[in-house]
This record gives sequence, C-alpha cells and structure tokens, in this order.
Amino acid sequence: MKEQFEQWVARLKISEAGQKIIEKVRSSEPSRRVVGGSNNVSGRYPSRKMGVTIQFESHRV
Repeated sequence: MKEQFEQWVARLKISEAGQKIIEKVRSSEPSRRVVGGSNNVSGRYPSRKMGVTIQFESHRV
C-alpha cells in the first residue's frame, strides 16, 4: 500500500509538504462521528483495502 501511495504522489507531482499533510490525514482518527438527521442519510461500509469501517452521510434523503 505504501508503494501505491508513493506512485500516486509521484504521478500527481505532489510536494513533500503535501505528502506529509496527506499522510497525517490518512493516519488520523475522524474529526467527528457521523449522525443521521431528519434530512440526512448516514451509514457505514467496510473497506477491505483500508481494513476499517468507513462512515458516510448525505445531505439529502
């Protein structure tokens, strides 16, 4: 997975500072929990690639 990330960064010509920011975001916990409101739809799906469950929400039903 690290190799794929490095290839992606090289292909897009992302600076070293940009790489560090992306790596920090990828390794950090979510900033908030996803909640469903009256006009939102929320859910989860397992990511086999990342080995975690990803939460999502939409802004419209």
